[in-house]
Formats: sequence, C-alpha cells, structure tokens
Amino acid sequence: MDQQPGKLMPAVWGGLFIGVITGVPILNFINCFCCVGVIAGGMLSVYLYRTGLKEDQYMTMSDGVAVGLLAGVMGAVCGAILHSIFGAMSRDILEFASKYIDYPWIDEILYNFTTAQVAKSFFLVNILGNLLIDSVFGLVGGMLGFAVYGKAKMV
Repeated sequence: MDQQPGKLMPAVWGGLFIGVITGVPILNFINCFCCVGVIAGGMLSVYLYRTGLKEDQYMTMSDGVAVGLLAGVMGAVCGAILHSIFGAMSRDILEFASKYIDYPWIDEILYNFTTAQVAKSFFLVNILGNLLIDSVFGLVGGMLGFAVYGKAKMV
C-alpha cells in the first residue's frame, strides 16, 4: 500500500482560510456564529487531504482530527499576524480622525500608545486566545470534515 499524503499542505490551506476569516475586519464577524469560519477551515483542510488520497487509500478519524488541529494552529498564527496589521492600521485611522474630532480621550490614547506597541499587544493577545479557540474549533472542523468527506473517495 502506498504512503499516505502529507498533512501539512492541506493544513496550510485550511489555516490560511482560518487566518483570513479571523484576522480581517468585517470577515471576522463570520465567527460570531459558533466559530463557523474556523470550523469551515478545518473541514476544508480535511477535504483537501481527502482529495490527495489514492483509490486504495482511506482516511481515519485521527487523520481528520490531526489535519483539522494543525489547520487551527496555523490559522491562529496567520490570524494573529493579520489582526496585528489591521490593529496598527486602526490606530493610524484613529490618529487621522483625531484631527477632525475634538475628543480629549482620543489624544490621550494616541499619546500613550505608539503603532508598534499596539501591534505587539494585538499580536500577543490574539496569538494566545486564537491558539486555544482555533485549535479546538479546527479540531471540531476536522471531525466534521471526516464525517462528511471521510467515507467515500472524492472525484
């Protein structure tokens, strides 16, 4: 029997999907519905893994869980990077708006936090939170992906 295909590339694509869904403003509201974007990324990675199998190969539940979990971890890192970038942009937008809006609390926030500090804090908070959440829901997506795609060979 041939060797199983690697789990890394399907997990990378699923992780990129998760990262974009969690890290881009407006798109991240999709996750308000029980982290459906993260679950979909886990399912996507299982689908891609399943399509890489040959006719005589099969997928086990542990394959689906592993691919989904790996996609969740990669999605957490990618999402944290994107969220830090957009968080730093938010500070710059706030600074631009403060020229036209006269609120003293905006000036205090801008005085206390530089763009680099905001980016670092956004990254740290997001990587810690998203590692836990995206890993769990990526794993759930891997299990659901196995339930949907694991039985028969995809054509």
